[in-house]
Amino acid sequence: MLKKQRRNNKMAIKGVSEVVRLPRLGKIRLGIKQEGDSGQMYPTPTDYFVCPDEVNKVFGDKPKELKIMFPTEDDSQWATQHLKCYSTTRGLICRGDGEMAIARIDITNGRIATRETSDTDLREMPCNPETCTLYQQARCRRVMSLQFLIPDCPGFGVYQLNTSSFYSIVNINSSIKLIRGICQRISMIPLSLKLIPQGVCPEGRPKIVHVLSLTTNYTLAEIQKYAQTPPGQVLILPPPDPEAPDDLFPQEILEQETHCPINAIPTAEEALLQVWCKVKRQLKKREVQSAQVSLWFDQFHNEEVNLNDFEAAVPPAKFTIEMLSHFYDALVAYEEKLKQEQQD
Repeated sequence: MLKKQRRNNKMAIKGVSEVVRLPRLGKIRLGIKQEGDSGQMYPTPTDYFVCPDEVNKVFGDKPKELKIMFPTEDDSQWATQHLKCYSTTRGLICRGDGEMAIARIDITNGRIATRETSDTDLREMPCNPETCTLYQQARCRRVMSLQFLIPDCPGFGVYQLNTSSFYSIVNINSSIKLIRGICQRISMIPLSLKLIPQGVCPEGRPKIVHVLSLTTNYTLAEIQKYAQTPPGQVLILPPPDPEAPDDLFPQEILEQETHCPINAIPTAEEALLQVWCKVKRQLKKREVQSAQVSLWFDQFHNEEVNLNDFEAAVPPAKFTIEMLSHFYDALVAYEEKLKQEQQD
């Protein structure tokens, strides 16, 4: 019995061996780029999904419906939603949640970097759409990055679709909530992602736009049978790329800048930033001592970490997604333990 237990211990590492990383196979777009009178390329919305070749082979050249599945129960992994500000040359320069934002700023004046800025840095700053000039000018918009499996297509990975449409985001969020209420889960449930016409009245002028809709072609009884099948392993998805959505806003709203060598918010840090912000919020909720933080990271990850490390706007290089996720779970468990002790 002891030999068997030792053998099993050698085969798995808790928090590592059960994690599976999913690659991104491609992007699904909501428009195509066309050349304007000025010679610049700008996105034009379509009433169909613009897909990679392997997806078109399954659903046709101009599909308006895709059969998808979400890979995990954590919708913060595959339906990230932020307020984002883009620049034509710098790309993503600010990302917030309505409370706090991470922005590329001009070191000399503390404002969002422009084409004249030579020295920049990533800084954490307050995020309030009601007072933000960039949001009022429509340069900052809400963005959802949706990632999903397409079971009928070859390959094992996810496809990404970005949208800034208020109606699409509300439709997706509402459907996710409804499906969870019916099935008690969302992962590995067969769903249909559609582009449907919807009447809107921007600035009092009625027009038809095409928005996302999430539904299923199965009956309620059939879909509940799928819900009884246990979901798979823990999956880690690729970080959403910072490219502006095809339905974001007209090109003239973006800055008309000449080439600038300064980078945008690093793509590689996108997933880290997400869990980093969650950890920092959790740390602010409780007065955790630096010694406790140091002891935890030394014990579980053999890494020198103290509370001051979490004052940075972006995570230092020594942190990984798995490490921060593990720490976040520990902080939540610690908070629940304290609440239970108070009740007792």
